[in-house]
Amino acid sequence: MGKKQRLLLIFLGILDCLVLGGLAGAIAFTPQIQAFLVGEVTPTAPLVPTSTPTLVRPATWTPTTPPTPAPTHTPRPTSTPAPTHTPFPTFTMIPTQEPTPEPVLLENAEFEDVAPDHVPGWEVAAVVNWQPGQVFDPGSSYARPEFKHADDSRRLIRGRTLQIQTFQWVKFQVTLYQTATVPAGSTVQFQIYTNGYSDEGGIQVRAGIDRNGAPACQNGAWSEQIVINAASGIVQLSSPRVVAGEDGVVTVCFYAEPQYAAIHNAAFFDIAELIVTPPE
Repeated sequence: MGKKQRLLLIFLGILDCLVLGGLAGAIAFTPQIQAFLVGEVTPTAPLVPTSTPTLVRPATWTPTTPPTPAPTHTPRPTSTPAPTHTPFPTFTMIPTQEPTPEPVLLENAEFEDVAPDHVPGWEVAAVVNWQPGQVFDPGSSYARPEFKHADDSRRLIRGRTLQIQTFQWVKFQVTLYQTATVPAGSTVQFQIYTNGYSDEGGIQVRAGIDRNGAPACQNGAWSEQIVINAASGIVQLSSPRVVAGEDGVVTVCFYAEPQYAAIHNAAFFDIAELIVTPPE
């Protein structure tokens, strides 16, 4: 056998020893390698213990601390408004309510009852200085007045209407009146509607009131005397306003007299009212 062959065999033998030694080492260390890969490497006890083994506690789980929330924004304090000034209270003067005028019922105020020589509920004051057969003066002779309901529809005021007349060619002069009780100190006024007819001129009429209840308003307050005829239509007469006396009795009156002694003269009246305003 040649020298090269012997060298080759020696080399191969050394190579085999190396391979076999590597295989043996791999086999010997395989368990440690596997334990290391799975995390369970058991340390090899030293040949000579150097200290007392330390007890290894199993790992404990530490909970994760939750994140701290962001702090809440504190709003800026709002400014307190200044107190509103309360104005000083004002006092409203309430006007005193004026007393309400009210009509007072008069007796036979619409002349439903009429007799030839008188009117129920009313007193008659007439100038009578002439009767048939006596000396007659057209300017100053007055006959007894006659009363009736108007029979001419053109002369009606409202429903039945009082008609005053006398003999043809003779005048009449008459005042009708009645008293009424009212609160003392009241303001009173008398009103009545009228109409007239005359063949010549007209009828003189007026309305009056006496604050002390005197007969026929002798000392009373009278409206302005006016003259009416068929062309005047229906006219309302109103006495002055007066204050009732301490006794609370007043007299209301209306008056009629033709201007001239004509063939036909007649005065018409209706709806007499006493208006009373109580004292304040």
